[in-house]
Amino acid sequence: MEMSVLWGSLRRRWYLVLALVVLTLGAMFVVTQRVGPTYEATGTVLVYPPSQSSMPDGSSTQENPYLTLSGVNQARDVVVRALTSKKVSDEFGETFPVGTTFEIVPDYTNSAPIILFTVEASSPRVATDALDSLVSLVPVELSNLQSDLDLPEAERVASTVLTQDEKPQPTNKSMIRSAILAGAGVGGAGLMLIALIDSLLLGRRSPDPAGATDHDEAAAGPPPADDDRDGTDEDDVAPQPTPLRPVATSRPPAERTVTTRLVRRRRRGAERDEAS
Repeated sequence: MEMSVLWGSLRRRWYLVLALVVLTLGAMFVVTQRVGPTYEATGTVLVYPPSQSSMPDGSSTQENPYLTLSGVNQARDVVVRALTSKKVSDEFGETFPVGTTFEIVPDYTNSAPIILFTVEASSPRVATDALDSLVSLVPVELSNLQSDLDLPEAERVASTVLTQDEKPQPTNKSMIRSAILAGAGVGGAGLMLIALIDSLLLGRRSPDPAGATDHDEAAAGPPPADDDRDGTDEDDVAPQPTPLRPVATSRPPAERTVTTRLVRRRRRGAERDEAS
């Protein structure tokens, strides 16, 4: 549908447009009340290298693990990959209510091997519990990755919790998103319905001439059938020749004037004879 046609329909049915605006705002309000705000909790976990390393001669050295953090970025990425697998997502969905979501990504704001957790839920307690369950999976995944290496505990890559929200913050992102979707759906459907109603009303006011012609033909009835009771159709009869008739030609104006004068003279002569 062209925008000019739609705009014309909306101008003619402005009262329906006002009703649609009220209905759309009402739908958005109802959706926001039913969805309500959500609560977001975040946490960060640091993956750090082992504090002890073995030398080729069998001796071990003690080092500060925080001085060589860049060496475990790959281990951090492997843990993130494991935590975002389908298995973890399915277990998370079975444990927590519908609508609870999470996001696990590397923290690219700095060069340290940090994992960033974000959980969004319908209540503060659900958000806190979901964040706890995800953060606790990091040491489990690191242990599973290094279980076959037969390394002592001091030579294994470990993790520690840096930050974790104990009081989730309310957010209106989900509520605003749902309200926008509801408003767009109701408003778009309402505009199309107004255009349809306008076209139907205009069609009733100005009937189609072709439809009127068809109605007249239907009222006149079917054409008369050929009378072939004698077994002969009119189309089968040879056409009869039409006799030629002389075509009267019109006289020129000059000849008409002379003839009129002669007639008048004859009438005058006849009147004189009768008078004498």
